[in-house]
Amino acid sequence: MRRSIAIMLLLLAGIIDVYSAGPGGGGRKRLGGYDDSLKDNPQADYWAVWRRFKMSTDELTKTIGATNAEAAALLEQIQTNVHYLDDKWDVWFKQHKQPQAYSIHDDYLTSLRTDLRLLTNAKKEKDGARALGMVRDAALDMQIKADNCRNSSDGLGKEIRVKVHTKSGDQEIGGYEVYFVSKGMFDVKSAHDRFPRQSSPTDEKVLCPGGYAMWARKKNFTSEPITLHIGGRGETKIEVDIPVPAEP
Repeated sequence: MRRSIAIMLLLLAGIIDVYSAGPGGGGRKRLGGYDDSLKDNPQADYWAVWRRFKMSTDELTKTIGATNAEAAALLEQIQTNVHYLDDKWDVWFKQHKQPQAYSIHDDYLTSLRTDLRLLTNAKKEKDGARALGMVRDAALDMQIKADNCRNSSDGLGKEIRVKVHTKSGDQEIGGYEVYFVSKGMFDVKSAHDRFPRQSSPTDEKVLCPGGYAMWARKKNFTSEPITLHIGGRGETKIEVDIPVPAEP
């Protein structure tokens, strides 16, 4: 009887261990394979992202990259920047002790996954021009991230405090709500976010370096989204302008 109970406990421990490891070391998993919302392994999460970048770019190089020289060059550029960032983050993790409890809501990691989404969609896209546009957006975002890391003082350059001014010419115009989203997620309305205070200027908001779409709204007027490159020179704070009419 005792032997049977011991065997059952060992089997249960093995099952839990399998689910906890997750495929490819991508952090702890609850039973059923879903992400644990309280604890995770940040280094394993980043490792998984870098691997997915390599797989996606390799696959695209064999398809769109085989017939389009620009796509091939952009995919090689992504691979170069991913390799660089992978090395930098690996060094950072080795130098900084990680807490036992880690929130999986990491904005930088989410931003990287947005670029992976673009590459995944590019693989499925039948229109060559649209697929190339997705690769362009992913390559630009990764270039900004890598450049910001190269020029940062902390070795990562993952956060920038951003303040927005709404202007008509040189005149600052207040009362606008300012919205933003990673350029690669513009088609997902639920991903659109807003600076907490109306302009102008807005309060500072911490963003990851990368390519963003930003626009302003006041009463029944909504400006056309503009593309902004946030970061790239290692800045920790920047202020940007959005053109608006004096009276909407």
